[in-house]
Amino acid sequence: MRLLKLAAAGLAALGLTAGTALAAYPEKPITLVVSFAAGGNADVVARITAEAVSAELGVPINVVNKPGGAHIHATMSVVEAPADGYTLFQWSPPSFMVVPLTRKVPYSPSEDFIPFYAGQTASNALYVRADSPINTFEEFLEAAKAEKLTMGVNNLGAPPNLSAVQMASEFGLEFKTIALKTVPASITGLIGGQVDVAVGQIATINAFKDQIKPLIILDNNRQPFFEQHLPGVRTIGEAVPGKAAGVWVHGGLAVKAGTPQEIVDKLIDATAVLGTEAFQATLPPGIDYRFVHGTEAVGDLLQSGIDLYSPILDGLGLLAK
Repeated sequence: MRLLKLAAAGLAALGLTAGTALAAYPEKPITLVVSFAAGGNADVVARITAEAVSAELGVPINVVNKPGGAHIHATMSVVEAPADGYTLFQWSPPSFMVVPLTRKVPYSPSEDFIPFYAGQTASNALYVRADSPINTFEEFLEAAKAEKLTMGVNNLGAPPNLSAVQMASEFGLEFKTIALKTVPASITGLIGGQVDVAVGQIATINAFKDQIKPLIILDNNRQPFFEQHLPGVRTIGEAVPGKAAGVWVHGGLAVKAGTPQEIVDKLIDATAVLGTEAFQATLPPGIDYRFVHGTEAVGDLLQSGIDLYSPILDGLGLLAK
């Protein structure tokens, strides 16, 4: 108590109160923890984001990459930092959705963090080789019912795998699934004949344009970027009304739970710039974007992912109990 009184007296002597001390935020550089290695899309987006938000806050935002360990190490580094707004976390599908849903982790995205912004997004599509005799989704369904096709995905439990599982459930199909580590590796395996079909992201077509062809978009929630990458390609629901198809791939920013509301409000104000056309024009080609802003809206977005993926993972026996 004596220390608190001395601190209060010190602030008073300087003409400050606790409120004015918070009002000074930020007064030193901020760290943005990224759970991916430098050089990839997540890192590139983090650095562009940091530059834009830094200009709004008036202090540097330094990106620190902490890859590996199923994203748990990076996530915990934020949980273990002070709740003072000087350590931000770039959350992603692995750190805030797939990993917490599929294994016991020492953190809770909903209890240990305050997510306040989402931007980077993606949706999935089903591809075959460019020279495949299968040209339509209907022909694919016939082929998949006639024999068990080999399906390429990046990792078991990851969004492409969950899209394939949902499609199989909706149409009564069975696949032999091969996990090839990354989406580009899945498509390379498709081109090389290692698998018959593969699930990649909609933007994947841009890197393999003459080597693969899309059959269907595995997301009924049509977004403007669908037509940008895959013009004229139908969603599952458009091809077969009544059939479900959903994808949850989002990334954004969060601070540690317990961060003072005044600081959270300043971060929300500063990240409004990420919703402008000027900022989105700085993103590299192939990065799809859907601006979601504020703690309530981002919380609802995260819950929609839990609602979508929990039953699918449970059906695979992968949901953490």
